[in-house]
Parts: sequence; C-alpha cells; structure tokens
Amino acid sequence: MCIFLASLVLAAASVLISASAADAATVRTANWSGYVAVGAHNLLQASWVQPTVSCASGSQYSSVWAGLDGYNSSTVEQTGTEADCSNGTPVYYAWYQFYPDQRHTFSHPVHAGDELTAFLSYNAILNTYNMTLWDYTGSWSEHPTGVASGPPPTSAEVIVGLPPCDSGCIQPLANFGTVSIHEALVQAAPLADANPSQFVMVNSAGQNKDTVGALSNGTDFSVTWVRAG
Repeated sequence: MCIFLASLVLAAASVLISASAADAATVRTANWSGYVAVGAHNLLQASWVQPTVSCASGSQYSSVWAGLDGYNSSTVEQTGTEADCSNGTPVYYAWYQFYPDQRHTFSHPVHAGDELTAFLSYNAILNTYNMTLWDYTGSWSEHPTGVASGPPPTSAEVIVGLPPCDSGCIQPLANFGTVSIHEALVQAAPLADANPSQFVMVNSAGQNKDTVGALSNGTDFSVTWVRAG
C-alpha cells in the first residue's frame, strides 16, 4: 500500500508543465487535480460523493482529500478517502495524516456513493490542527487533532490525487469515473474567493489523466477520469 508523504508535495512541484498564456492559472502535475489556494488560510471545508471505481485487472489508486499546507511546503495536514483497485477488486477507506507522521486509516467502512464532508482548521495560539471527517451516509465521524510540526499553513487545497510509490514513482490512476465536489469553502467563504489555481494531472507525454471542471457557484466542481497513466 502506498503512503502519502511530503514527497507528494514535492513531486507535484517537480513535474510542472508550462501553461500557455491563455491557460496561465492551470498547473499540470503527475499526481494532483483540483484547486489550490495559496495563502495563510486556516479554515477549509469540502464535501464530496465517494466515487465508484471500475476495476479490470491489476492495481490502481485514487484519493479525494482536503488539506492545509501541502503545496511548496514540507508539511501537510489532510484527510480524505481512497478509491483503489487491488488486483481488480475495488477498495474503499478513509484516512488522515499529519506529516511527517504517516497516513492513518479510520476503522469505519466507506462505500461508493457515500456523502462525506471534511473540515480542517489551524489554531495559531495553540499551534494545533483539528480535522473532522463526516460520513453522513455511514453515520460516523472522526476528529483527529495534532500539534503543528512546522510553520503556519501556506495553502489550502481540495484534491483528487495519487499517492506516489515509496521510490517516488507515479502509480496508475484508478478509473473513478467522475468525482463531484461541492461546498468547498476557504475561510468560510467560497473557494473561488481565495483565487485558487486549477491543478490537472497529466502523464509524461503531457496527456490529461483527468479533466477538472470550472468552479460553479464558487464552491462546486467535478473531476473526471480519462486514463490510468
């Protein structure tokens, strides 16, 4: 099983592909799709529907998560859900991480179609992060808290992403169909108000691994799978 580490952050920055002037707000990476708002943000909220993966053979991976920090920083605080294919079998679960600690899996089950909401906050006085992940469909919630291991957050992001291999390689992207993300808020305001950049995953040939929709109502967008790699 792959683990989200700070290398995910660095990997995103290391595989940037130049955008045209007409598309200057789009950042192309090997493992992140969604929206990233750079700045000293300490409140983030996002909801999504757990996607259904289509599995043929072999193993592929995908995650949906919300995080503070993580872009051009050495720390990341994030929580989300996994939708993987393990030797052709769908695998779903939820997790959280306070890097440099490893990712931790919640014991509650997650199913395709579940409605989830993530909420993250940073307390500058106590220097702590608080996360909540609700699964409304499954009627459970978790509330991990951790002491910050670095400076205050410098970004907030809502991402459909890929965990890199321990060796730094990029895993095949699971066919998650379309992920619908809604009610994405930064500082209790629509994500669009934070002037976020759009991130899109591409392969080594520059071909899209998925597509990212424009922000609707400032808070909603979708990510649609195109290819595994």
